[in-house]
Amino acid sequence: MRKTFQKWLFLFVVVAFIVTFCISFSIESRQAKGNAVGLIRLKMEDARKQIVVNRENIATVRSIVDAAALAKARAFAKIVALQPSVLKRGEELEDIRRRLDVDELHVSDERGILIADIPAEYIGYDMAASEQSAEFLAALHDPNFALVQEPRRKGISGEMFQYAGVARTGTPGIVQIGYHPKRLQAAVEVADIANLSAGFRIGKSGKIIVGEAGKIVSIDNPAFLGKSLKEYGFSDKQLRRGESEFVANLQGVRYLCLSSSYEGYKLIGILPLSEMYVGRNEMGLFLVVCNLILFAVVFALVSVLVQRVVIDGIYSVNRSLERITQGDLNERVEVKTNNEFVALSEGINSTVTALKEAIAEAAARIDAELEVARAIQRSSLPGVFSSFPGRDEFDVYATMGTAKEVGGDFYDFFLIGENRLAVVIADVSGKGIPASLFMMTTKTLLQNLTEAGASPERVFSEANKYLCENNEIGMFVTAFMGILELDTGRFTYVNAGHNPPLFRKAGGRYSWLKSPPGFVLGGMEGTRYRERELLFQAGDRLFLYTDGVTEALNLREELFSDLRLEETLNADVAREMDVTTLLKHVQGEIDRFTDGADQADDITMLGLEYKGKVKG
Repeated sequence: MRKTFQKWLFLFVVVAFIVTFCISFSIESRQAKGNAVGLIRLKMEDARKQIVVNRENIATVRSIVDAAALAKARAFAKIVALQPSVLKRGEELEDIRRRLDVDELHVSDERGILIADIPAEYIGYDMAASEQSAEFLAALHDPNFALVQEPRRKGISGEMFQYAGVARTGTPGIVQIGYHPKRLQAAVEVADIANLSAGFRIGKSGKIIVGEAGKIVSIDNPAFLGKSLKEYGFSDKQLRRGESEFVANLQGVRYLCLSSSYEGYKLIGILPLSEMYVGRNEMGLFLVVCNLILFAVVFALVSVLVQRVVIDGIYSVNRSLERITQGDLNERVEVKTNNEFVALSEGINSTVTALKEAIAEAAARIDAELEVARAIQRSSLPGVFSSFPGRDEFDVYATMGTAKEVGGDFYDFFLIGENRLAVVIADVSGKGIPASLFMMTTKTLLQNLTEAGASPERVFSEANKYLCENNEIGMFVTAFMGILELDTGRFTYVNAGHNPPLFRKAGGRYSWLKSPPGFVLGGMEGTRYRERELLFQAGDRLFLYTDGVTEALNLREELFSDLRLEETLNADVAREMDVTTLLKHVQGEIDRFTDGADQADDITMLGLEYKGKVKG
């Protein structure tokens, strides 16, 4: 009887397990696909918005550039009207060109013949001689005439060039300026549709592909630019679809795809099926394990009940299980009234022991992963401070002591060309591996933008824009960045919500560098940052730090404080130290103050001394 009952009970539980698993697996599959489609659709909508934003930005820049060009042309016309003699003086005309910051100046008489030019070889040129210059002839009869032409290729080099002109003031004629529209060109290059895909990642390895007239015009792999969508793997039937999802085999990988058309473009979002079903597979494995455990527990308990085991034994087992489920993993089940209870007690105790071991192993694994994250974090920072052989114009040194948990502090310094040194210090919000990854993203972004030639305020504006667009976890970073011109000592800096640094004139005392801190990076889209300038003389120093320095705690939970930092830097013993010794001295003072207390934040410092331009 007992064996018969157990057989039927076993069959019932197995069928229930299989049915439950199949239903759950089906639901998880549909949910995974729905989430993937929603994610792709969201990214594609962001891409459409970016196309609109890019066009609006180009229109805005064009309006600003055209207005500035007409203002310069009118200013030149006014100068010619007030001082006609400049038309005969090449040096004065050249000086006007430099002050207006243009490349060419042209003035015609009432017939449209050029009578004064920079460059001079155009003198005597008839404006009616070409279709391009003839567009300005209306200025001979209309005193209110003003025209800014579209940029055009010029000369053998093919560089973009643009002309703007107005009527002369007080006498018939044309006043014209010519210039390279660098700002407009830069805006057009930034807004190029080919750059769109690189800014939109779907999941870990999904992407957006943009096609036009059947050709790929934007993709994260430049090797496919200009090739047809069919060459990439899409069929005619798939390309003719409206906004609906489909599965395609692209470059040997199966993708979930969603396509839509927008203003002549074909936008296709793709996500690997393997990535789409990662969550479902993990949940399926979890369900298998949970159901197997449930099967074992139910089968054992029901069998014991059927055999009319002593009720007290059952209560004793339940009491022990309750303590275990409430977190007391030291509780042991010691019911030995019969063999079944002995087996049950040992099984539960073994499970708890295995659970404790698993918890210990998980904790050890997490500690190991955090240690790897710390190593990665440190490896991304400059660790060799003699990496500028032959450069005696400056001395730079930095240290970072990580807290028990991985943090987001970082520093950086690097040369831009031969004559500029960039220094950066920053503090990412939060702790752990996410903060470390956000730190590495921010550090790379700042360095790439800086090395591309952007000014500090432009670097922070572009970095803030990118971090806001790709900040799903809501993190932000405070940062201070400066660029030192080694030949002049000019130091241009910008602050994004970071602690104010301390500055010391040669032989003087450190004092706080007062400047508006600005808003943090990644906190709010559209934030504008303002540059400040400081002129370094030989022997001047700058001390940068994160709040882990001033907020270091001792065993009495007292802060190291701004005042104690300032006193440490201005102490007599620190006056003649170089920056390397000085930072080690400050770290020593912090260590003495904290007296072994665990710190909740990284302690990061950077010292910079300008030694002046080396005489060759």
